Amino acid sequence: MDEEQLRQQLRTETDAKAAKRLTCAVLYSQGKSPAEIEQLLGFPEQTIYDWLNVVAERDLAALGDLPRPGQSTRLTDEQWTELMATLAASPSEAGYDDPTWMPALVREHIKETFGVTYSLAHMYRVMKRAGLSYQTARPRHYKTDPVEQQRWCAEFKKVADVEDGELPDRRH
Repeated sequence: MDEEQLRQQLRTETDAKAAKRLTCAVLYSQGKSPAEIEQLLGFPEQTIYDWLNVVAERDLAALGDLPRPGQSTRLTDEQWTELMATLAASPSEAGYDDPTWMPALVREHIKETFGVTYSLAHMYRVMKRAGLSYQTARPRHYKTDPVEQQRWCAEFKKVADVEDGELPDRRH
């Protein structure tokens, strides 16, 4: 490709990775070596060689990164539909003794029903997808004043003792 074509594409390019590749290609077409381009732009020489190969192999309009496939889901669409329907009902309807769906229980259900094992961390995402949230009781509110909480507990204990028929200790 000639330098003018590369410059024209560089002027209109919106993809950052493609612009970097085109910049390297323009400098290379001007006679700069990959080592000199490394000195000018700071990209590793091997990366510059790779980018020059991409420019040579692809159409100028397709110099951005190609889509990369992620890990495929291990449950089929039908299995996901079945799982979502199961999670919409209570665990007792699925044959469990637990009153609510918890991440570990969802994980166990998926393994038993579909033979697929997911991480426990992934179960939070599965539950969110199903419209469920995992909540636990917080032992102390983050804004609680510990001194005030102790005072309240001591006062509560005194009231409870009186209600149980015990007299509060009035010694100081």
